[in-house]
Amino acid sequence: MPILRALLAVLVICLITLFAAGMPTSVFVVHCEPTRANPLMWLQLVDLVAQADAYNVPLSIDFTPQWASMILEDAAKIEAIRNWIAAGHEVGCHHHGYWGTKERGSTWDGYTNTSIGELDPADQAHFLGTMDVYMSLLNSLPGERLSGCMAGSHAGDDIDYPCQLRYATIGYSLDHVATTPTEIVRNGCDVVEIGHGLIASQDQAALRALYETTSDDATFGVNGHVYNFAALPQAFIEWFRYLHALDPAGNARGTVSSVLEEWEEAQAPQQ
Repeated sequence: MPILRALLAVLVICLITLFAAGMPTSVFVVHCEPTRANPLMWLQLVDLVAQADAYNVPLSIDFTPQWASMILEDAAKIEAIRNWIAAGHEVGCHHHGYWGTKERGSTWDGYTNTSIGELDPADQAHFLGTMDVYMSLLNSLPGERLSGCMAGSHAGDDIDYPCQLRYATIGYSLDHVATTPTEIVRNGCDVVEIGHGLIASQDQAALRALYETTSDDATFGVNGHVYNFAALPQAFIEWFRYLHALDPAGNARGTVSSVLEEWEEAQAPQQ
């Protein structure tokens, strides 16, 4: 009986690994908005990471400078970030560029390489620094910054893109979820980009159906804001639970940088 149980366990592992090999590789990106950097949202983020850990879902947590500043003022928060990275999560960057937010009526984060003289007079007082200042704050957090969602909806914000970020995410709708990594140039930087869709806007049945019909050479990107989790935690938990049920070992999941690093290695000419 012990031998039979061992053989069955090996068979189950092999079947799970084989099934995972036919899945698209999923990533989950968390956006930490500049207007939501406060103690309540921090606690929601802590809960979100705990839920992801429970279902073996690695997160790419993209902070804005406002969140970075809040974290850097608290040793306990810094230690939490270190622990999250050690557990397999990634800390990336999120940027609300000036031109894109102005166009869609969102909130600029105060950082841009656009000259102050080009900003509307009413906006000039909200300027906090160039993107060098932005990256200095983000780089002060534990870990290495390799990826980010740096807007991109307006060409005027391309000047803000930092070449340190080799990997980028973009998008918000179901049409942006299943993509093939694409090599692009932004602000003179060579970048590999994938899409993602906002979980709070997706029908779970449609999201699952798309996942199950997406080929294994694609990436499957889903993202959510911390405030979305605060309002709709079940949407996140159901998605995490679904991924875990299909692939408990997490063979078809990763952070943005780990997935795209692996993709780049696969594209490299064989020696």
